[in-house]
Amino acid sequence: MTGLNARTRFAAILLLVALLASLAVAAFRVRTENQARRVEIAMDYSDFVQLARSYNYNPASFLIALRRAGLTSLALSEELGANVGDDGRAYATTGAALLNQARLSPLTDPLLARLVREHKIARDAVYLAIYDASTYKRFRTQLALHFESKSVRVLRASKPWIIEVHTQIEYFDSTALGIPSDQIALAKKLHLLVIPRLQNDERFGRAQMEATFDGLLKQDRLISTVIFFGLRNQVYGYPDHLADAAAVFAQHGAKSLHPFNFGTIETYDNSQIQKGNVTLARLIPGQTVRVQAIAKPELDKLKLEQVVARFALGVRERNIRVVYLRPWGHQDGTKSIEATNVELVQQLADELKSDGFRLGRATPIPEYRGDNRILIGIATLAVPSLFVLLLATFGWYRPSYAIVAYALTVLVFVGGVATHHEMLARSLIALLAALLFETAALLTIAPLFSEEPAAKFGDQIVRSLGWTLLATGVALLGALVVVGVMSSPLTMEEIERFRGVKAVLLTPPVIALVLYLFSGRYNAGVERPRDVFLSPVQVYQLLAGVVVIAAGALLMMRSGNQSEIAPSHFELMVRHDLTTALSVRPRFKEFLLGFPLLMLAPALASVHRRAIGVLFALGIGVGIGDLIDTFSHLHTPILISLERIANGLAIGAIIGTLLIWLYRRARTALGILRVQ
Repeated sequence: MTGLNARTRFAAILLLVALLASLAVAAFRVRTENQARRVEIAMDYSDFVQLARSYNYNPASFLIALRRAGLTSLALSEELGANVGDDGRAYATTGAALLNQARLSPLTDPLLARLVREHKIARDAVYLAIYDASTYKRFRTQLALHFESKSVRVLRASKPWIIEVHTQIEYFDSTALGIPSDQIALAKKLHLLVIPRLQNDERFGRAQMEATFDGLLKQDRLISTVIFFGLRNQVYGYPDHLADAAAVFAQHGAKSLHPFNFGTIETYDNSQIQKGNVTLARLIPGQTVRVQAIAKPELDKLKLEQVVARFALGVRERNIRVVYLRPWGHQDGTKSIEATNVELVQQLADELKSDGFRLGRATPIPEYRGDNRILIGIATLAVPSLFVLLLATFGWYRPSYAIVAYALTVLVFVGGVATHHEMLARSLIALLAALLFETAALLTIAPLFSEEPAAKFGDQIVRSLGWTLLATGVALLGALVVVGVMSSPLTMEEIERFRGVKAVLLTPPVIALVLYLFSGRYNAGVERPRDVFLSPVQVYQLLAGVVVIAAGALLMMRSGNQSEIAPSHFELMVRHDLTTALSVRPRFKEFLLGFPLLMLAPALASVHRRAIGVLFALGIGVGIGDLIDTFSHLHTPILISLERIANGLAIGAIIGTLLIWLYRRARTALGILRVQ
């Protein structure tokens, strides 16, 4: 053993250094997360004004009440060509429609009537009649950005203004014509931040983008977050001018005179991610905030408290910094719809404040000291170091293996940086770290499978809790390395994702099964590995295998934010109750499976433990994998993940204690269950 320690001492020292580097990254990250705690509560103005008009509410008075309740921002969308005329300030029609109208009755506008008589109306052109000076100015500016100068002609430069645009009506209908100035003026008057919702034009270069933002800033400097929209679901600059869009955003970074953020909308379906979203966010690190919204069809199915709880959960656990509200079209008890919406905002604001968040301009996750390639590079050395130590544990250590392991780790990390695939390289290294530490955690508890239960109940609880804490501690070291290697503003905003999340969750049960059957460390009653395959299969073993495979398939389908199998109504109720009671809900796989089995396993008699040891190994493997998986969701703040683990450990230990008590009672009641 002394010789073994001498050969692996260098790896142990490097492992300790790598863990300290990971701890430094985690500390820097915690400080950054605690500083980025300002949240916007925004209202979609288009939906809001439709609701207000439907019930004859005064929009300005309604907004004042919402602002007093906690509303910080107003989301204003660009007017599309298809919506021209909705506010009565302008009218759009095609040349063909004008000619058809003139055949039925004389046109009242003398200019248009004359153009019809002189056959100067173009059938394939769009004609705009504008009755408001600010609208005319906006149209002139926007049309110049979207169309060539020869395509736009002012036919009358006085009220009512007439503009001719040579384009197809379908294209005009989908063209963005800027945000109405009266909406911006209303937000400014009510001291609400403006969230511009802009639509991409693929021909826009830097000059057109700057002109759009400058026009907005001239009207109101309180722009907070830019969110893009449109049928094509694209960010500014997609596909060929993303660098131009990034340059414009960079001009309005945190230290500029007029700062604003880029809002990336949280989605659970990759097909819904805006095109260019990831590239733009990568180009402007530290200037992106996560936006959460609830779609109208789903919103109609929820209760008020459910809406509040979902948004509060997103802010607390997923780094959401812009809560994007649509008005709730239902009454809460005897309250009017207006009062209900005010109550929704009030409850949400109170909930966020009670969690320690501030309301105002959203704060993104900035670039911070922890996202340092030197620190991260040192943290990656945990992988080859632990690999070498595990080789030594199994008696497979060779100096050449150690050299290759360290060289490959350095090569992968440096190669990822050099080829601009750094996050892919970091994901691969973090995945290996997770799997190695999961293996180490399972190996550290192997002796408990050979341990006889304690005579006294209290001693057994202490012993079981010790094994549980030992496995949890080793698994948390693996989580620490994952955090140290993967933490960056992009992963914390879920722009970049840890690609190994499913493997972290699904592989540990397989590792546990292999170790249990073939390592000879778990008192499994297997003399030689080949005996496992040569032994006859009993019916109960076959049935158990089918159940295990089905459970594994269910685990895989249920993993991820948007699982293939939706949780049942009962499960949703339990989740809600746990969140209400504990603030941070523990994960079922930990407190119902992993922790209770870790507690119960040392309390079993050897004969009973050997009979169901495979199932215990699988269950413990699931729990240990889930521990590291909790920290693999990097958009969740570290302190929240730690609180989740602590809650799960406490409940799991209580359940485990109850199971131990029941087992010992049964052993006492049924004399045949004596310890052997």
